[in-house]
Amino acid sequence: MNPAIISLYTPLDTPVPGVKTTLLSIIRRPLEPRDPLSTGPASERIKVVSADIRQSCSRPQLSEKCMSVLSKNYRDLLTQIGPMNRVHNGDEMALAVQALEEFSQTLGRGKTIVHTYDPGTIWNHWIVPKRWKVRDFRVTGPDGQTIVSKADHPLALCPYSNPVDTKINLTDLIAKTLTHDDRPDTYAFYFARMYRHWEPGWNISLPKNVIDALPEGEYHVLIDTILTDEPMQVFEYMIEGRRPDTVVIPAHLDHPGMINDSLSGCIVALQLAEFLAKENTEYTYKVWLLPEIIGSAVHLKANEDLIPNIKYALCPNMSAHNAPLAMCMSKSETSILDLALRLALRESNHEHVIDSFHKYPDCGDEISFDTVGYGIPATTLSRIGEMFKYYHSSGDSVENFLQADWQKRHSDYVAIMKKALTYLERNRVIRPLFSGNPCLSNPDIDLYLSPSNINNLRVKDGVLKSLSGGNIDPRNFMEFFLDAIGRGNVSIVEIADAADTSFEFVATYVQKFEERGLAQLEPITRNHRLAVIANTALTGAELV
Repeated sequence: MNPAIISLYTPLDTPVPGVKTTLLSIIRRPLEPRDPLSTGPASERIKVVSADIRQSCSRPQLSEKCMSVLSKNYRDLLTQIGPMNRVHNGDEMALAVQALEEFSQTLGRGKTIVHTYDPGTIWNHWIVPKRWKVRDFRVTGPDGQTIVSKADHPLALCPYSNPVDTKINLTDLIAKTLTHDDRPDTYAFYFARMYRHWEPGWNISLPKNVIDALPEGEYHVLIDTILTDEPMQVFEYMIEGRRPDTVVIPAHLDHPGMINDSLSGCIVALQLAEFLAKENTEYTYKVWLLPEIIGSAVHLKANEDLIPNIKYALCPNMSAHNAPLAMCMSKSETSILDLALRLALRESNHEHVIDSFHKYPDCGDEISFDTVGYGIPATTLSRIGEMFKYYHSSGDSVENFLQADWQKRHSDYVAIMKKALTYLERNRVIRPLFSGNPCLSNPDIDLYLSPSNINNLRVKDGVLKSLSGGNIDPRNFMEFFLDAIGRGNVSIVEIADAADTSFEFVATYVQKFEERGLAQLEPITRNHRLAVIANTALTGAELV
């Protein structure tokens, strides 16, 4: 078998014989109604005559290896770095990167690199911040009792607050304090200071319930912080593929003390890396864990020589709260990764929405890729952020994230992402090795699919079900398929997406053509969908 097409027949989670792996050598929109076409019924999808093809047509079930219950090593990593004060450039952010370096040595054949950027350097008008260190912080009340301190939560002191040692009254203290009125037991995240780190001043955060109980009187505020010239860091884990065409999986490592947004995205990226590192992949993969937006914007600007090889960005975030999955396509809405993730999501049993770029702006770093002069298709998957009740608050905790129902949702999320990348890896261009109209019913090739319309009578058992629940006439699908491959450069993912059917159904049918010497399969070298896949109707006229 040609190594270039081995992954078409072999699921990505199956070890490839002869492939040796080595260990590491070194703000928001209101929720809109869900598109009824964005998901389909959970019933059997497709029925065809051939038993082996029929097996591939029902709703694809994710393999056990795709289902990723968070293992102890990932739970330990979350517990270690989750509570850290992860600002864009800080001591605890550096400790988190160090923990990732150590953890990545268990992932497989990839290589870890930590990129550094000196404070004060400017990349496309982004100013790299100095390293912010909190040596001490506390607020004491009129009775001398501590109201809040550094030990309570990283969000209690807003990022990049300047040092101060002052006494103020209650009114002035409240003016400097942020809170969530609708989440009265939580600390609030004041992220704007990280993006304006040059502005002087300070702020704190307190739960609304604490603020309401504060008495009148004099309060002592002590903030002992310093800025140093230690660098901002970007963590990279690279899995080299058979070709330099690269998929970047960026996730933001910052957000002090918070998990679902988006340490969960970092965990997803690492789980995908572990999954991919076991394989001889077609694409090269780079996981970038970094400060949100500024990290990706600076790193891309500093490495623009890499951009011609970066074919896609796949951005994960907010994997586990109780909300539908939300996919936003790249700006073009035509990338092959858009199609692969859309297929994987629509084939799943999970409630979801699919919409345009940044309709659900819950990931962040996509705007650094799919932007002016770069045009790297960036596809995002999160859960709808408007439905996350602990968004940007201390309620986004390790304890919540590790609850069983949250872990189940995270596992489902990771399984869909793995499936999408499996489709991307297995996708091939189909080159027909024949001309004219072949007799597909000839027993020598046996590629004929049972029609749903015989003598102008509808045959119920011969109807294929589309992913959106509609009907596909098998005879029309055969013509659709021949129309598509006759264009000479179409791929499996494109046919499945255009036909509104499963990847496995099309891949199985393509495999039959290849096995019978009627088609040659080649790696796909473009990253956008063809303008026209086929001009053949998939359903016949509604005859009685």
